[in-house]
Amino acid sequence: MASSAARTPRARSVASASIALALAVALLSGRGAAPPASAPAVWAEALQAERARSQLLLSKFQDLELRGPAPEAEALRGTLEEASAADEASAEASAEEFFQRLRVSNDELEEALQAIQSGRKSSLPSIPIATVGDPVNIDILPPVRDTDGPALIPGAPHVRVSLPLSDNSEVMWGCDLTPLYDPSGGRLLCFTAFLPLGLRLGPLQRPKDVPPSEHDLIGVEAVDAKGEADTLGILPGDVLRAVSYVGLGPEPGWLDSMLGAEAMPMKKVMKCDGRSLEEVTEALLSNRDSPDGRLVLLLERPS
Repeated sequence: MASSAARTPRARSVASASIALALAVALLSGRGAAPPASAPAVWAEALQAERARSQLLLSKFQDLELRGPAPEAEALRGTLEEASAADEASAEASAEEFFQRLRVSNDELEEALQAIQSGRKSSLPSIPIATVGDPVNIDILPPVRDTDGPALIPGAPHVRVSLPLSDNSEVMWGCDLTPLYDPSGGRLLCFTAFLPLGLRLGPLQRPKDVPPSEHDLIGVEAVDAKGEADTLGILPGDVLRAVSYVGLGPEPGWLDSMLGAEAMPMKKVMKCDGRSLEEVTEALLSNRDSPDGRLVLLLERPS
C-alpha cells in the first residue's frame, strides 16, 4: 500500500504503458490464434496496479473531505467503491473485465478530484492581510488532524501568517492558527508597535459564532486616545491572537559554553488563545529588551 501511494502520475503512466505493451506482445505472439496462457497473468498484474490506484484515489478523497464538502465527487466515489466490492465478491468475471471496469471508475474519480482541487486552489490563494496594519501575507493551508496548541483547531480552517520580527523583514515567523471570523483570515490584522501601547487588555469569553474550543481569548477592552494603539488603528473589541516576545535563543555548543558564551536574547511569537492575561502582559513587556524596541501584534477584528 505504501509503495503504491508513492507513485507519481508519470510513474503510473509508465506502468500502464508497460502493461499495455506486454499485453500486445502476448496477444500478437499467437498470430491470430488464442491468447497464450500467460495473458491472464498479465491482466491480473494490471488489475493489481489498478486496485492500488483506487486506494490512492480514495485516500485523496478522504483528505479532500477534511477541507470541506465535496459533493461533486461523492457519486463517483460510490461507483468506485461498488466496483471494488464487486471485484472482491465475484469469482466469475475475468481479471480483464474487472480491470476495464475499475479503470473507467478510477479515471472518472481522478478527473473530478483534479477539477475540485484546481477550483479550490484558485479560490483560496495566498492573499495579503487587510489594508489596516502591516502588509503581511497569509497562506491558506489544509485543516490539521492534530494540533500543538489551542489556537489551531483540528478539522477547522487553517492559515499561516508570516509575521515580520525584524525591521527589514529578514526574520519572518510563521504563525499557524484557526481564523475566528473569516475562514480565509481576511479579518486578521498585523501591527508593528512600540511600548507603551496605550491600551487595556482583558479576558474574553469565546463567542458562540466562531470555531468551537474550550479555550477563551484575550481582547482589547479600551484604547487611550492619541496613544500608540490608537495611532495604529487598533480598536476596542479586537481579539489578540499572537504577540512577539523576547526569550532566550539556542544554547551555545559545549566548547562555546566552556569559553563563557551564553544564550542570546531572541525574538519569538506566542499565540494568545488559552493564555492568561498575566502571561500575555509579561510577553508584551519582555519587548523592552528587544534590540530595536519593536513588538508585533496579531489581532482579529470581528467586523
